[in-house]
Amino acid sequence: MTQPGATAAHAPAEAVASPAGRLDHIAELIDHLLAHGSATRAELAGATGLGRTAVGGLVTRMLEAGVLVDADADAAGRHGRLRLAIGDHLLLTAGVAGDDAFATIADLDGTEVARYDEPVAFVDDDPRPRSAAPLDALALVVDRALAQAERDGRTIAEVTLLTQGAVVGTPELALGDATLGLEPLDVVAALRTRSERLAGIEGDLSAPPCLRAAASSRAAVETSAHPDEIVLHVSGDAQVSAAVVVRGTPYHGAHGLAATFGHLPIVPNGVRCDCGQTGCLATVAAPEVVLAKAELDGVASAYGRREAIDELTTRLAESEDRARWAWLDAALWVGRALQVVVPTIDPDVVVVGGWWAPLAADIEASFRDNRPKIGGGALDAIPRLIAGDRANDGVDGARRQARERLRSVLAAAAVA
Repeated sequence: MTQPGATAAHAPAEAVASPAGRLDHIAELIDHLLAHGSATRAELAGATGLGRTAVGGLVTRMLEAGVLVDADADAAGRHGRLRLAIGDHLLLTAGVAGDDAFATIADLDGTEVARYDEPVAFVDDDPRPRSAAPLDALALVVDRALAQAERDGRTIAEVTLLTQGAVVGTPELALGDATLGLEPLDVVAALRTRSERLAGIEGDLSAPPCLRAAASSRAAVETSAHPDEIVLHVSGDAQVSAAVVVRGTPYHGAHGLAATFGHLPIVPNGVRCDCGQTGCLATVAAPEVVLAKAELDGVASAYGRREAIDELTTRLAESEDRARWAWLDAALWVGRALQVVVPTIDPDVVVVGGWWAPLAADIEASFRDNRPKIGGGALDAIPRLIAGDRANDGVDGARRQARERLRSVLAAAAVA
C-alpha cells in the first residue's frame, strides 16, 4: 500500500511491472545474450535501458528458472558474466531447394559452423512418391550436420526445416513445393522416419522441429531495412514464390496461403499446371521453364539447376538472344501478376530477390506498362520496386526466426 506522501512511481520497477511487461523485459535480456553470448548485469542494464534494480530482479528470476547461468560467480558471492543455459547450443536449418538438399549448423548468433549439400537423385522409373528422393537427400545432409555437432560436443537447440511452398495446417504441412510435390506433406514426420539421429535429439530441443516457408525466411532478411513498411518479396530461384511482411511481421493468411504467387492463374488460355489450374504464373516463369526456353535444360540435367541459372545470368549479361527472349517472356508475366497483386495488398515496397534481383528493371518495366493514369499518373510510381540480395537463400532469415522462437520459449519459461 502506498504510504502518505509517497507515489507509486517511486516503487521498484520489478514490483510494479505487469506480467506482460516483465515478459517483454526478459525477452530483451535474452535477445542481447543471443546476440552477444554473455554479459554482466551492468551491461544488460546499459544495453536494454532498464534500471539495475529491475535487471537484478529479472536475472534472479531467470537464474531460478534455469534460463541463465552465472558460471563465473565465486564462493564469496561475487557475480560473474551471465550466459544463457543453451548459449553454446546450435541452430540446425535444412531444406530442399530445386535439385539440392542442404543442412547447416550455426551458433545462436547466426555464425555458420558447417554446411552440407547433396544433389537429389531423381530416377525416372522410381515407383515411390515424388517426395521420396528429396526426403532421402534431406535426411542424409541432416544426419551429416548432426554427426558434426556430436563430434564437436555441441547440442542442437532448434531445428528449422524449409519448404519452397506454403506451410498450412496442424501439424504443419508443406503445400505446393515443386520439388517435394504439390500435395500436402508432413515433412517433419517424413524426415523423422528417415533420420534416427533427428529422432534421437528431439527430446533435447528447446521446441519441436519447425517447418517454415522459405519465401517468408528470405523476406525476413530483406525486410530488416523496412521495419515500418508493408513489403512484398518475390523471387524465382527454386520456384516462383512470394511473401508478405507487414511492419516486420510475416503475413501468412487465414489458411497459410497468402502470396502463393506461383499459382496465380494469370495467363489467359494457358497450359494446365501441375496444381490443376490453367495459366498459372509457374507455367511461364518457373526456373525450369525459363531454362528450357533458353536451351539450358541440358546444363541443368548435367550440372544442376544452380549452375544452369548461373550460366543463364551470364548469357543475359552478354545479351545472348535466346536467353534474353526466354527471360523477357517470364518477366512480362511476373510484371502482369504484380499488376494484380499490388492493388490487392497495396505494399509500400516490392523487393525482387534471388536470381531475378539483377534483372528487376525488366520486371518493373512490365509492371509499369499498364498502371493507372488517374490523378495525373501519380499512382504509376506506387509502390517502390527494388532489387534484393541475389545470394539470399532464406537460411539467414530462418536462423533469425529460430532465435525469435527461442526467445519466446525461454521468456515463457522464465515467467512460468
